[in-house]
Amino acid sequence: MNTITATIKKIQCNIKIIFGLPNYDQYVAHRKRKHPNEPIMSEKEYYMYALKEKYESGKVNRCC
Repeated sequence: MNTITATIKKIQCNIKIIFGLPNYDQYVAHRKRKHPNEPIMSEKEYYMYALKEKYESGKVNRCC
């Protein structure tokens, strides 16, 4: 991976953190490292799971 690509990935990761978006790449790396024999959700499944956890957990009680 070249320097530009790595920099872009870091920027994308930071933007996701700032806006509270789920980080799929980080999830996949964790699953491969800690749970290698278990299935990994698709990116869409992971995103929907993260949204459900965020908004249905009672932690967020408003939209803005």
